[in-house]
Amino acid sequence: MTNLLPPYNVWRTAKEDKESALDCVLHELAENERVINGQDQQTSIMIIADSRSVKNTDTAKAEGI
Repeated sequence: MTNLLPPYNVWRTAKEDKESALDCVLHELAENERVINGQDQQTSIMIIADSRSVKNTDTAKAEGI
């Protein structure tokens, strides 16, 4: 039986500042799944800051960190 799919490293290798074929397929599948589930196609960005890092911002600036 002939192997119909190219080797994994061909799918996984990115070319010149582009995503690999596998990354493109996974990204497309994730977007489609989000739409099916009634969510926005693109994910939103969420930044989580803990209370210690928020309290530290004033002193960090004063100390030059």
